[in-house]
Amino acid sequence: METKNIFKKTIDLIQSGKFNEALEKLDKVEEKNSDIFFLMGSIYLNLKKIDLAEKNLKLASKLNDKNHSIFHNLAVLYTNKGDHESAKNNYLKAIKINNNVASMYELANLYIKKKNYDEAQKYYEYILKNDPNHKRANIGLGNLYMIKNDFKKGHSYINKATGLIRFTENGMRII
Repeated sequence: METKNIFKKTIDLIQSGKFNEALEKLDKVEEKNSDIFFLMGSIYLNLKKIDLAEKNLKLASKLNDKNHSIFHNLAVLYTNKGDHESAKNNYLKAIKINNNVASMYELANLYIKKKNYDEAQKYYEYILKNDPNHKRANIGLGNLYMIKNDFKKGHSYINKATGLIRFTENGMRII
C-alpha cells in the first residue's frame, strides 16, 4: 500500500482511538519518512511508551527540522519525563519555526513551574497580543497575577476568559 494511503488510514485509526492498529500499519511501511516517525512517536507518547516515543520523535526531527509539531511533542515528552531543560529547548524550536501558540502556552506553563514568572508573562502576553480572547492564555496570565498577589489584574484576565465570577457562601461560581 502506498505511503500516502497508509498515512490517511492511520489518521482514521488514530481518530477512532485504535492506536495499536495504527502502529501496526505504520510499522509495515518500508521507507519511513519523518511523518511516519512523527505519527509513531506521537502514538507511543499517547500510550505512555516514553522510550519508543522519544526514539521515533528524534528520528522524525532528524529527517525534518521544519515541523513544529515534532518539537512540540518532544517537549511534551520531556515535560512528562521531568527534563524541563530539554522541554524548554524543544518548545523554543517549535516557536522558532512558526510562532506556535500551543508551544508558547506550554512554555509559559513550564516557566510557572520553575517560578520564572517574568518569562511566563512574556509568552502569555505575546499570545494575547495576537489573540486577545485566547482563553487559556488569559487564564494563565490571570493565575500568574494571582501568584504575584495582584488580584485585581488576575481577576480581570480570568474574567475575560471565563465570564463573571461570583463569590457565594459555597465558594465561587462563574456566570
